Amino acid sequence: MKKNESIQKVKKRHCVYMSWEFEAAVEDFNTMSAQGWHIAYFSRFSQSYVYDPNVTYRYQIDYTETIADPTRYYETFRDAGWLTVRCAAGEWNIFAKPYVSGQPEDAYLIYTDEKSKKEMLRRSRRFVGAVLLMYAVIIPYMIFSLVRDWLFMHISDIEVIEIWTPVLLSVTAYMFVRWYVSVRRMEKGKKARRFHYYAFAAVSVAVILASVISILLNIFGLI
Repeated sequence: MKKNESIQKVKKRHCVYMSWEFEAAVEDFNTMSAQGWHIAYFSRFSQSYVYDPNVTYRYQIDYTETIADPTRYYETFRDAGWLTVRCAAGEWNIFAKPYVSGQPEDAYLIYTDEKSKKEMLRRSRRFVGAVLLMYAVIIPYMIFSLVRDWLFMHISDIEVIEIWTPVLLSVTAYMFVRWYVSVRRMEKGKKARRFHYYAFAAVSVAVILASVISILLNIFGLI
């Protein structure tokens, strides 16, 4: 924890969570809560935490596509000791319960709508799979075209951009491959591996900068 961070009462984080990454979100919430920071507002790209070192929470996310009776739904959780966390993530419903030392972890589990969860995973897999199929067609074709031009045609200045295009697409395709594997693991009842978005963003920026620099150098005749 940074110096004087405990004095700060509210702070924001900008973590990315896809719809199927609720297990990763729960782990992050529990870790932050153990440090005194408790989730107060959640969206897929931005989260707000409040500081209170006097309590620790255990979190759960209930995935439901529709709630037939919202009043009864939330009352049921309140009666069981759960607090509702403000959430702007569609089908996610985030709940928190004060942690009592020595109490079994089973006391912090909730029922999840398995039918809605499976349907969400199926839709996610189909979407990611469709994008990967598109990449599987486009990237090889672009590489084939570049090799063909390299062997039989003169490479012009503008074609330097074309050289970097499949590289950028391949970086993005890697993210979709990781997403697809994660969804498949969850469909099989296994824990999904975390995807490190900041590392991916850093690699993407590095590739973009390298492509821009090489294009500029080519334009000025330096390469």
